[in-house]
Amino acid sequence: MNYNTGESSILLGQADSTGWQGEGAVGFGGSGWGAQLNAAIGSQDIDDFGLDFDTQSAAGHLWWTGSGWRLGGVIAYGKADAGSGIDIDDTVYGIEGTFDFGPNTVAFGSITTGNGDFAGADYDTTNFDVGLNFYSSPNIRFGGFIGTGNIDFGGGGDTDSMSYGLNAEFQPWSAPVSVVVGWNNYQIDDVNVDVDMFRIGARWNFGGTTLRDRDNSTPFTTTTGVVNRTIGSW
Repeated sequence: MNYNTGESSILLGQADSTGWQGEGAVGFGGSGWGAQLNAAIGSQDIDDFGLDFDTQSAAGHLWWTGSGWRLGGVIAYGKADAGSGIDIDDTVYGIEGTFDFGPNTVAFGSITTGNGDFAGADYDTTNFDVGLNFYSSPNIRFGGFIGTGNIDFGGGGDTDSMSYGLNAEFQPWSAPVSVVVGWNNYQIDDVNVDVDMFRIGARWNFGGTTLRDRDNSTPFTTTTGVVNRTIGSW
């Protein structure tokens, strides 16, 4: 469960937002094949414009594990609905992978493409994202990522986008409860979209092990389409 607050510059002007999201993931890893499913529901309020979005997202991952690396595929869906015909949803799919630079440093990346609908207007997306996680201990992780993309509105032209952010997670207690903090930014050129999102939350590790062990079982937090990038949910 996490809480977020942010500031956005969008087509309607500058606005503040607050929201929450409940999320979960289950998976298995190890040598050979691995798989992961994750899903989330939440709400995002943009009070300055009187908009209240209900949000949902889900993703499935399947990969093969080699010696210090994973390579596989992802398909993900996101939706944000404010009612009265104001909604946006998109589906993306692509390839993703991780590479261990050592016992404490993991690089990750993905190339995804997909399509979506914004209030009846169709668009296509392409994104390339890379990042790095560093474990200063089995229960402390620091991470960051950066990504670039393109959004094609068909006859309405296309534009470039950029995503980047920093995050950290700590599990300091004997109970398998961790605290996560993060900051994300998402920009879309030519249509005046610039979203800053800060979030803080808590997670329960049902496996009862360290963060490093949990991330080996559910290693992917691949960024998805426009919906999740705009509301700051990765």
